Amino acid sequence: MTEYVAIYLRLSIEDRAGRIENPDSEQKSGSKETVETGYAKDESNSISNQRKQIREFIRRDPDLSQYEIVEFCDDGCSGTNMERPGMQRLLQEVRANHIRCIIVKDMSRFSRDYIEMGTYLNQIFPFLGIRFISINDHYDSRDHSGSTIELDTAFQTLLYDLYSKDVSVKVKASIESKCANGEYVFGQVPFGYAKGRGVENNEKKGKGKGTESKEADNKDEKNDVIVNEKEAAVVRYIFALALQGKSSTQIARQLHAEGIPTPMQMRRSDKQTHYTWSAQAVRNILNNRFYLGEMSYGKTVRKSVGSRQGTRIPREDWKVIKDHHDPLISEETFCQVSSFRPQHSKQRKRDKHTLTGKLYCGGCGYCMNYKPLTDKNKYRRFECSRHALLNIPDCCTYMRADRLEEAILLALNQELMLRGNAMRQKENVTSFQKAAILSLQKKQKEYRTKLHQARTQKDMLYETYALGTLTAEAYQQQAKTLAEQIALLSVKAEETASKLERLEDESRKTDEDMKVLLQYSHIEELTQDVVDVFVKRVAVYKDKRVEIEWNFGEGKRK
Repeated sequence: MTEYVAIYLRLSIEDRAGRIENPDSEQKSGSKETVETGYAKDESNSISNQRKQIREFIRRDPDLSQYEIVEFCDDGCSGTNMERPGMQRLLQEVRANHIRCIIVKDMSRFSRDYIEMGTYLNQIFPFLGIRFISINDHYDSRDHSGSTIELDTAFQTLLYDLYSKDVSVKVKASIESKCANGEYVFGQVPFGYAKGRGVENNEKKGKGKGTESKEADNKDEKNDVIVNEKEAAVVRYIFALALQGKSSTQIARQLHAEGIPTPMQMRRSDKQTHYTWSAQAVRNILNNRFYLGEMSYGKTVRKSVGSRQGTRIPREDWKVIKDHHDPLISEETFCQVSSFRPQHSKQRKRDKHTLTGKLYCGGCGYCMNYKPLTDKNKYRRFECSRHALLNIPDCCTYMRADRLEEAILLALNQELMLRGNAMRQKENVTSFQKAAILSLQKKQKEYRTKLHQARTQKDMLYETYALGTLTAEAYQQQAKTLAEQIALLSVKAEETASKLERLEDESRKTDEDMKVLLQYSHIEELTQDVVDVFVKRVAVYKDKRVEIEWNFGEGKRK
């Protein structure tokens, strides 16, 4: 099995402050691409500098340089929790026993949580036999084998934890202050509005200090909310249709028939989208008091620093700024369409079917909604979620749930039987794969040993030349020979590693499929567990034809 040295790089949001407009805006994370340098703050924490420092450290260490390097990166992720894409991939490789050593620039890159950091250093990594190195903290777990982390290291991780909490308090206070001053700092504004770009107007500066001048100066400033007339016309039209007594479904159908683009299509005109208006999208607009000129904030509170989970605050405790921006409708209009408000709608608890989220209409491509047994429904069924709105002739208007379950169950048992027979025929192939893996592992070890020896000889050759015991001509000739040998061995080692990784993946997948087939030899009920394991996607058509895409990795079955 191929073993790696993992380098972990992280750049937190606060380190990128030089190019961030909104601290709460969503950041791209988990990227493995090199991050450009030149940030306005704390250049030493840039991704490129972390990578350069760690790779230089590995190059100088003879034990680490013989391993292959694999990189994991989180760009713009907080270190206060472990729910980071790059971190999760690293931990997945750790659990698969592929990683022998993890190297970071400093411990705060790995985690700013004092307790979490201590758990990994004292318990998890020692148990798994993984070496952990923090370069700037001068920490190497190999020097602390069988003992807990030293007192200075423990204090260092505590300081990282306290620092993140201090930053969190300051960021929250800053956002609270901006909201109280009327700035909109919540990312995208509702449909019908846009955020000011902070462009100064020379004509405004020349005006006096009267009320009209102050109002003009406040327009088009950064984080101001201004009306987007193109979108606002659609919002006003929706309210006008609601005043005519039309339901949200009727409004959505009319908007679609008239070819009016959805909010997503209007804001992403450069991308090809196939979104359609829905009754829920219309209700969201009709229920939003933002169109009255009100801005509300303080709706949720985080459970803890770094937590992604928030607790909703009761509506009566929200902080509301009235006359915050230009309204699109009047209070009278909003009250007349009050039947669309959530408190006037029926709160129904829907039964979730095991196929929910995996069943689609083959005619329009949208999901099918599950309708359980009720006084109106004589049998359980699925209905196309967009047929009533789009009226597409090829839509599967409905499908009985019991018949669909029976068809999927029958097809699944047939598929498992076919694959079981195929797996038994593959036993000889599997034994050949394992023999090939052992052979490649042996070759890879030989190439690494020879590569390490060649690099050592090259370093010693230069020392011999520097001492004057070797002529320049002889040094150049031997150095060229060694360089060619190193290049050839590197190519062979890389090719061997690629073949080995492919064979290991194939062997692992075969073993996993065999375990699954043994566990589910014969299925009598379509449970949620069965659907999650085997079913990837199901499409039903107008002629009641069913197309199933399995999770086995091969094609579809009809």
